[in-house]
Amino acid sequence: MHVDGFRFDLASIMTRSTSLWDSANVYGKSLEGDLITTGTPLSSPPLVDMMSNDPVLRGVKLIAEAWDTGGLYQVGTFPHWGIWSEWNGKCMKLLSIEELNNFDLVSLPTLGTKYRDIVRQFIKGTDGFSGAFAECLCGSPNLYQEGGRKPWNSINFVCAHDGFTLADLVTYNNKHNLANGEDNNDGESHNNSWNCGQGVPMICMGDEYGHTKGGNNNTYCHDNYINYFRWDKKEESSSDFFRFCCLMTKFRRECESLSLYDFPTAERLQWHGHTPGTPDWSDTSRFVAFTLVDSVKGEIYVALNTSHLPVTITLPERPGYRWEPLVDTSKDAPYDFLSNEVPDREIAIKQYAQFLDANLYPMLSYSSIVLLLSPDENV
Repeated sequence: MHVDGFRFDLASIMTRSTSLWDSANVYGKSLEGDLITTGTPLSSPPLVDMMSNDPVLRGVKLIAEAWDTGGLYQVGTFPHWGIWSEWNGKCMKLLSIEELNNFDLVSLPTLGTKYRDIVRQFIKGTDGFSGAFAECLCGSPNLYQEGGRKPWNSINFVCAHDGFTLADLVTYNNKHNLANGEDNNDGESHNNSWNCGQGVPMICMGDEYGHTKGGNNNTYCHDNYINYFRWDKKEESSSDFFRFCCLMTKFRRECESLSLYDFPTAERLQWHGHTPGTPDWSDTSRFVAFTLVDSVKGEIYVALNTSHLPVTITLPERPGYRWEPLVDTSKDAPYDFLSNEVPDREIAIKQYAQFLDANLYPMLSYSSIVLLLSPDENV
């Protein structure tokens, strides 16, 4: 057994001054004008400082849920000493009764929107999120680059232990929490219904096989099958999603360009729209595509169409090479991921030939694709 590290729940509480705050105690001398009151956020909190510089702890993974129940929200600004990573998510602000009465749902995306909610909004086809989604794919440099941190400081997730499972996120519009004994008043009421890009991917236990909690998004009180890992479901021969997750995880691990130490630059990353080199960052855009130069795979083309309409896209021209399909989420399993063991794989690839020969690809609505660049044998 080995402990890789620690994730700290509501970690921002550790950055606040305590009722026993004493600058002489912490720094060895009194500070002029030291009027810090209990609960004040500190730029160099002693506890986080000691943990960050501990000879044992600084060598393991330290992950902060960078907010607390008092309304302090520090995603992108948590005191880090160069070693702390952060859950790149959103904490719902605690509102007063007056604020609740005047709450406007239109303003919801502006309340601390980060990776989790940006990805949810873009994938479900909400206007105005294509540019923010592209930043998420790059490891959120808008949050971490200026402070000298790297993509791995961003823990990227769409679902976690509290809230909907991934399967329920795209199945239920509303929570179904009656089994919790609180008349369905517990848990968040809003629901914004792929782990890709730079940063550290995190998935919730069970999401790899499509675990469902029946729409219950606040299951802390259940010690039963609702929260248990369902080994029987994972082992079912019909668990096509588990196969897809395994193959995508393996593919990401094989691609040098999908786990960069630093943020990608124009030397290896190029953005596209329905045509090459013309990305659409307008408020109505529901399409993002890019190519990545990869030292292992050569070059990768990724596109996401979150519109309700299909589209035929034009692919970047690479003389002497052609694009070959690998992933298309609009296809039934096992043809959603054309791994080497797929039966009649070559026949499946030839079905794309009429489009790929013309450097085109047809994408259905709410789908994503991954293409690989291969030498053109006809040249």
